[in-house]
Amino acid sequence: MPLGLITRAGRILTARLLLGDPIDGLTHCAIGDGDATFTDPLNPPAPEIDQTSLRHERARKRYYKRTFLKEDPEGVLRVNGIRYLETTEQTQTIGVFFRFEEHEANGITIREYGFFGGAVTYADGHQDALALDGVHHPDTNPTGQVQNPGYLYELKHIPDFTKTSDTRVELVGVIKV
Repeated sequence: MPLGLITRAGRILTARLLLGDPIDGLTHCAIGDGDATFTDPLNPPAPEIDQTSLRHERARKRYYKRTFLKEDPEGVLRVNGIRYLETTEQTQTIGVFFRFEEHEANGITIREYGFFGGAVTYADGHQDALALDGVHHPDTNPTGQVQNPGYLYELKHIPDFTKTSDTRVELVGVIKV
């Protein structure tokens, strides 16, 4: 499976952070079920560098942990074939951890996910770390719980994975600088 794609919006987020803008880095992960271009469950279409959102976002969650990582052949965390250990030592690698619990987003066929940062906000009155139904728009998506999606940093399209009631999904964004 190919690695995720850092989008143009993700590169702008990185540049803003390097300039010292007072915005958040990676804070949210969104999962979606794609759109009509996802015709082959085992061979999803390639993500596009100019995408600013998922093709069909279904659920979004705030991170539960951010930490430094270091490569270690005995590490318990494995991402893209590389093993990592969490460390308190400052390194050039950061892990941002997201967890969709068993009862969250059940029944979604996950075909895409993305990591977002920079001023992500939920609709007024929404109190939970989980937001459903994508980005709110009064006419086209009045049930959406995300008010401002922020910057789409990294995007990945994956073969179909259906989340069922006995499945917890954990995703980790690994950033090497």
